[in-house]
Amino acid sequence: MTPVENRQAIVLAVVNRKGGVGKTTTAVNLAHGLSRKLIRRVSSADIDKVSEPDHLYQYLGKHYFLGGHVLVIDFDAQGHCAQALGIDPRGADVGEVLLGRQHLSQAVITADRAESGYPRPNLWLLPASDNLERAKENLYSQSLTYFMDGFKNRDEWLSQVLEKRLHLARERFTYIILDCAPGLDSFAHAVHKFAGMAIVPVKPDYLSMSATRQNTDHIQSMQLRGVDIQIHTIVPTFYIPRQRLDQEMIAELRAKHGDLVGEPIPRSQLAAEAPADQETIFEIDPYRRNPATIAYQNLVDRVYYG
Repeated sequence: MTPVENRQAIVLAVVNRKGGVGKTTTAVNLAHGLSRKLIRRVSSADIDKVSEPDHLYQYLGKHYFLGGHVLVIDFDAQGHCAQALGIDPRGADVGEVLLGRQHLSQAVITADRAESGYPRPNLWLLPASDNLERAKENLYSQSLTYFMDGFKNRDEWLSQVLEKRLHLARERFTYIILDCAPGLDSFAHAVHKFAGMAIVPVKPDYLSMSATRQNTDHIQSMQLRGVDIQIHTIVPTFYIPRQRLDQEMIAELRAKHGDLVGEPIPRSQLAAEAPADQETIFEIDPYRRNPATIAYQNLVDRVYYG
């Protein structure tokens, strides 16, 4: 993995205070889709013309140029990102990185599974485990003396820890996707501050809509406190077009948030099966015949093209 020169990573946090809205599915598919956007096929005649041969990747006799790398950071102790991608963390753990027990370069692992037919040469993962909760408790204990380190409050101290432990990722990756756990505590606040933008998946039901309102209100309050984070896209998930309630909820979202609301992701059995098969939706449906695959590709394009 080589550094991306002269630019900082675009960091997007996939957030919602409510669980079960498709955060991990959205994070993994968005990350894989963006990594695919950064790959270009190189013909045999042009291989010698590539100025950066270290960026070349070979698969099944064909050559590809890697124009950038994408990192998924799992901030949910359930560790579902590694499971969804079929990756064995082998002891790599974001909690250990935050505590300074592992260096970032040791804990970031490749998501490439070319040997199984799933080439992902520029997709990487910083996995999580139950240890993340213990790490957070440890950090909370340490943060009690934040004033001795010159910080105004605990949130500021935690934000400094995340930036210190993870800043190298900003220099090495084109995109960083943060899969955030449900809830909203001081640690979540620090994660949101590390990100520049938020992707908010929301199911079209009352409880999820309520949590989304809380999320958007929280992000706006963070902006008032000087935290540079914006809502990039609100993504309706598990959408059933023929259900009137779903239609009404989408209309309500668009009435309040306008163009921030992206294309709904239809409820799909294929999308549900992909993580169980340790594939992304682009791998289980490579020809993009399923409406959910098309919708996720449109989300990728929305992020990629700005």
